[in-house]
Amino acid sequence: MRAEPEFDAFVRERYPQLLRYAVMLTGRRWDAEEVVQEALLRCLKRWRSVPADNAVAYVRRAIYNEFLRAAKKAAPVAPEELLDQLDLTDVAASVASRDHILLVLQELPPRQRAAVVARFVLDLSEAQTAEELGCAVGTVKSLTSRGVARMKELWSADEAAVGCRRGGAGHDRRR
Repeated sequence: MRAEPEFDAFVRERYPQLLRYAVMLTGRRWDAEEVVQEALLRCLKRWRSVPADNAVAYVRRAIYNEFLRAAKKAAPVAPEELLDQLDLTDVAASVASRDHILLVLQELPPRQRAAVVARFVLDLSEAQTAEELGCAVGTVKSLTSRGVARMKELWSADEAAVGCRRGGAGHDRRR
């Protein structure tokens, strides 16, 4: 059995990591904070029965479930809101790339987004992702494949649109 002081220590140690995961899922910091808070409240009620060696996965699963509940009720995220809420401290090119990734992620359905984030942000295996999302490994493969394919489509479309706004290949920068 585990006590609540252990839960407090767990939250102090893991909160930044859990919040980053939720931000990648929700796209907005304040939504992520709400999702994490609700998930942690649910986990606290069952903390004594959560195996110590599986606590992070258990809480991430709770965050995922809370994200799905919230996603059913949520209004779409405006790209401007996403950009305003990002807390990024990398160099300019990296920031632009991360902004773009977050914007493209928001275009995916919630389950695809969660699978892509689990596989490529959390670096979980297909089996670990399946366990966290409560689905079969084949479902993870399908969700991830479709999600990555859609992200590539969106990324290419966005780059083409940027090229058109800049004047395309025939644009003369000397003017």
